[in-house]
Amino acid sequence: MAKELPVTKITDDTYLINEFDGTNCYLAVGTEKALLIDCGTGFCDLKGACEKITSLPITVVATHGHVDHIGGAGQFEEIYVHRDDCKAINKLQMSMPMRKAFLSSNSGIKAYGFTAKDVTKPKYKTRLIPIDEGYEFDLGNKIISVKHTPGHSVGSIALIDECDKIIFSGDNVCDALWMQLPGATSLEEWLPSAKWLYDMSKAYRIFWGHRVPELSSEYIATVIKWGEEIIANNKNSLLPKTKQYPNQSDGIIYKTNRIHSR
Repeated sequence: MAKELPVTKITDDTYLINEFDGTNCYLAVGTEKALLIDCGTGFCDLKGACEKITSLPITVVATHGHVDHIGGAGQFEEIYVHRDDCKAINKLQMSMPMRKAFLSSNSGIKAYGFTAKDVTKPKYKTRLIPIDEGYEFDLGNKIISVKHTPGHSVGSIALIDECDKIIFSGDNVCDALWMQLPGATSLEEWLPSAKWLYDMSKAYRIFWGHRVPELSSEYIATVIKWGEEIIANNKNSLLPKTKQYPNQSDGIIYKTNRIHSR
């Protein structure tokens, strides 16, 4: 029997759907529509989990175009993604080989008994719909707006729910911040987005894409401090190396040729 996805109620109409320690997906339910924020890797029935919560039409948006956030898009006919992440490399991350490779390398998910065989073929040939900063999802009694926050990927976005004072920030500020991947910006280009999130965290709850879902203002400030120290104490190298700072499990992982913007 298929395992049911764990669901946690955040507010009266906002739900965290955890893909078995893989990705935190969020469902915001309005009076006319529901918005699914991120759709995981796609080895569980995420659409079915959403339909148990609401019978309203479901719109899907991704905080960024990585396999663990758009891999499950094949359960839906379309998904909204910032136009800077609507590229060939992002479409590749929706593919079966990429999704299987991700699951096979994720010890947390495998601990629940899942294997690459659980990655299902897409039901739909999902359309990627490009969006920009300022785009609004009107759910009826609430509007969720898009803020472009380049960093972890060039097309990373945050989703702002003014009604419940929540921001869904993706992976752009977090523990073990991955800035070494293809498609990430320099740390210097990432920093303004991180500072924006810190300023907003004084009035909004911040929920991100993995592990412990809610970020505190204090922790966001710590990650910003690490980024500022890397920028202040290093120049771009000619030969790229991957480094982590500070040397602890939740440091920033970055490329030495992508510290300063060119």
